[in-house]
Amino acid sequence: MAERKSTMPRRYVVYRGSEKVLEITDAPGPLISKLAPPPAPGQAAALHPFLSATAYVPEEEARLRDALNQSRSLSEYLDALRAMGFRAEEAR
Repeated sequence: MAERKSTMPRRYVVYRGSEKVLEITDAPGPLISKLAPPPAPGQAAALHPFLSATAYVPEEEARLRDALNQSRSLSEYLDALRAMGFRAEEAR
């Protein structure tokens, strides 16, 4: 019997020590910030081309965004986060 491949996007949780700072989904979507207000009624959030993410620690958002802006793929972004000392784990 052939194994069926999942089409569910992968999810990752990023930690600074034991504190969750970011959740990432491996699918294009919005970048949700604790600092920025939500889009105005009737306006859609801007979508990122290769991931969606929710940030939880405002003081880390600039660093997280800088690393994202310099990345061309999710794997490159995860590598950059790990190089910065964050722990990125695939959610189960």
